[in-house]
Amino acid sequence: MAGSATLYTEQSVLGHTLGFAAMPEPAGAWIGLCDAATAPTSTTGGVELVGNGYARQAAAFALLTTPPNIAANSATVAFPPATASWGSIGWFEVWDAASAGNRLYWGPLVDPADGVTPVTRAVLSGDIVRFTAGVIEVQAT
Repeated sequence: MAGSATLYTEQSVLGHTLGFAAMPEPAGAWIGLCDAATAPTSTTGGVELVGNGYARQAAAFALLTTPPNIAANSATVAFPPATASWGSIGWFEVWDAASAGNRLYWGPLVDPADGVTPVTRAVLSGDIVRFTAGVIEVQAT
């Protein structure tokens, strides 16, 4: 599932690479899940889940060899079991903090069979949302 940079990330990269603003290194990366009803954009976040055992999860990323302008999660990212229904999820966001913080990237959940077709998933009580290594991708464009 490929993600896109947010306006915050794009402006930070421009400022840093063109020498007019420092870009702070984030303390880490955290994956957030958003409901299927409201699509995030580069300027507006999706509706992140709250409650029922949900919490953003830490993620590590590494550059891919091919294509070299994509980074992917280097280890499995697993959310705790839902203690009640989370509703339908359809989007992920990458944040620089476990709560609050700056939204860095966003993207749709996609069918693992083709890596392109957007999908939603109902998360019911007891379900565990898990992304194996290499499936959360963010691309510098």
